[in-house]
Amino acid sequence: MGRSPRVDESLREGDLLIGAVADMGYQAVHHEILIEDAVRDSNLIIAPDGISGNLIFRTLTFLGEGVAWGAAVHYDLGKVFVDTSRAGGSYSGAVKLAAALSTIIGGS
Repeated sequence: MGRSPRVDESLREGDLLIGAVADMGYQAVHHEILIEDAVRDSNLIIAPDGISGNLIFRTLTFLGEGVAWGAAVHYDLGKVFVDTSRAGGSYSGAVKLAAALSTIIGGS
């Protein structure tokens, strides 16, 4: 901590998210800024905000040949909404992500 107020807040939010995920019975790791560790060790990356998420998506998908299923947004509305990229080419992953999320939060 102490890098900058914005970075400190993002790190705190990441820790809170890990706690919430653990409370739901899932395992999660907060890799902080070490995206190379997240790519190597994890199967899902949650970005701190939309701009970062878009940069991560474009870097991993278009440069690194990664696979993206979309971004879950508006989780707190009690409905499942998955944002996708028009450049992604396929929506099957987004449908799978939406189906998985709907079993957790319900959806209409």
